[in-house]
Amino acid sequence: MKLKIRPTRIIISFIFAAIFVMAFLFGVCWHMFLFEAWDWRQYTLIAFWVISTIVFLIVALLANYYVLERKYVEVHRFRKVLAYNFSDVIYIDEEKSKKHKTIYFYMRQGHTRYLTFDQKGLLYKAMLEKCQNRLSKEDFEREYPNVKF
Repeated sequence: MKLKIRPTRIIISFIFAAIFVMAFLFGVCWHMFLFEAWDWRQYTLIAFWVISTIVFLIVALLANYYVLERKYVEVHRFRKVLAYNFSDVIYIDEEKSKKHKTIYFYMRQGHTRYLTFDQKGLLYKAMLEKCQNRLSKEDFEREYPNVKF
């Protein structure tokens, strides 16, 4: 089942990225914006920034999604595909996940992973149901005392 990521998370990330790119363009071309009379070059640069930001935002909204399978979840981020087996998940921080709308989980291999909620929260419910090797919070803290989320 294909699950779409909440668009607000992607849009918020893109706002920060767009501001960074705008600051970079202004930093590179600061003399053109401050000391010269405005002509077609300044407007072209601003139009290029606006159009490229909108195009990349649309691509990001369409190219980031989850595929929920019976034994694993696939995370598609542009052309990169990551698969997380439910049997490898040993701990899900339910309290923090609900609060931040992001699934915080720990893998058997020793990796901490974060996945934002899909639009309906189905991935979170599926992970709670299908992850059979989960430890309780106390057992997890006892077995992995150095892991901090």
